[in-house]
Amino acid sequence: MLIHIDWPDLCWKSTLIDKMQRLFKNVIVFKTPKEYLPRDDSKEAREKIWDFYIRRANEAYETLKQDPSKIIILDRFFLSELVYWKIIRWYNSSDVKPKIGELMKILEKIDKEFWYTILFLHNDVEDIRKRYLRDGDDYISKKEYFKKLSKEYREITNWYSDKFNVYSIDVFDDIDYRNTIIELVILSKYKYVRN
Repeated sequence: MLIHIDWPDLCWKSTLIDKMQRLFKNVIVFKTPKEYLPRDDSKEAREKIWDFYIRRANEAYETLKQDPSKIIILDRFFLSELVYWKIIRWYNSSDVKPKIGELMKILEKIDKEFWYTILFLHNDVEDIRKRYLRDGDDYISKKEYFKKLSKEYREITNWYSDKFNVYSIDVFDDIDYRNTIIELVILSKYKYVRN
């Protein structure tokens, strides 16, 4: 099983992942290293991150082939890049479309053979903004930024819901969201082994 968890920092992704690691055996967490987060709008930076996504998807596929009982969690993945390129980097995506197509083929193969799902954790915009301010990230303190971010994540997630299993969970309204997700995504679909 491949689970892709996405939304910005401070939306309780780590709390959810920690609970999954405590509950289940064979959990592997793949994060995107900071060196693969583009800092500029160059073609080289774009190709670097999409090549990384392709390698990471292939790594997940090979890992699941060796042991289908593994639960692989992607802690942010290509959805974030699709969102942030529109909000912060404003680059033209046409030059990476072949790479995106290649990534989609790998994910479709994983979904067909092992099951792949996207978890979109969204939250109250003001609540997220306050947490950024609390942690000293005041350079993105404007509420409009978070509203735009939330809108883009929702739109891109809706688009991919036609291709993959997508669960959209409001972690602000659902105080028991971790159990909700575990029930929906793992227990209902998977021959799991508890720790």
